[in-house]
Amino acid sequence: MVKITVTRKSQSFVVPASEPAPPSAETTTLELSAIDRVPGLRHTVRSLHVFHNKKQSSTTGCGDDDDDAARPGEVIRAALSRALVDYRPFAGRFVGSVAAGEACVECTDDGAWFVEAVADCSLEDVNGLDYPLMVSEEELLPAPEEGVDPTSIPVMMQVTEFACGGFVVGLVAVHTLADGLGAAQFINAISEFARGMEKPTVAPIWARALIPNPPKLLPGAPPSFHSFGFQHFTMDVTSDLIANVKTQYHQATGQYCSTFDVAIAKVWQARTKALRYNLESQVHVCFFANTRHLLTQVLPKNGGFYVWIHTS
Repeated sequence: MVKITVTRKSQSFVVPASEPAPPSAETTTLELSAIDRVPGLRHTVRSLHVFHNKKQSSTTGCGDDDDDAARPGEVIRAALSRALVDYRPFAGRFVGSVAAGEACVECTDDGAWFVEAVADCSLEDVNGLDYPLMVSEEELLPAPEEGVDPTSIPVMMQVTEFACGGFVVGLVAVHTLADGLGAAQFINAISEFARGMEKPTVAPIWARALIPNPPKLLPGAPPSFHSFGFQHFTMDVTSDLIANVKTQYHQATGQYCSTFDVAIAKVWQARTKALRYNLESQVHVCFFANTRHLLTQVLPKNGGFYVWIHTS
């Protein structure tokens, strides 16, 4: 097995570039929606983005040795700084009590945590970082300074350059600030600045107020929980089972269901049976889903909405 070493060369906060502040800069404290203030949703989402060197030799696996060319870390660092001008919340900090549902974002311009690193191998040596990974995720993802809570920094980024000239961007973002589409929009803005564009194609919009607050629940007695002695169980939801359930459902209702519908229904049925609920009890399942398509009359028509998550 190849011995691989990743060395972190530098790490610091990247602040918004010294450019004219956008109109949103007049407001330094931004409120979060009721969904974003749910304590259980304050967590980080980690991802790795692999970029191969298009100029690399097909025989040596190494790129052109151009000492005058800017390193990927330098270019992305500068692009991140420019992107943070429009995406100021990513350079801010969370304030207020999460437990009390009073958290908000203070646009302090403290910056995003940025790490530059190098690996002593080519991307080819590690199979392009396809699974199973030959390099630990922890070596390619940024980590804050010791004693710092990762969820207190909205976004952290590490650029690891490989010997072939390719590089990997490790991103750690707090889900409170952006859903998957919003995070992709932020990454696209960084890439556009890195390619020399003067402004991102899609202008970001902070519009939490568009999401209505749910009605407050009346106080009541806390729920009671029973203690069970659970055992581990592996459930094999085969393709034949899925096909049969789809057929039965269509014959009974005249409607169609997806593979996801069948899989989650079967797992949920098994779970509720194990819990021995009363046969008349209604038990609800909750899962993450994209509901932007349901809010076309609410969200900005020109796009740019990047800070919202929702559960269904």
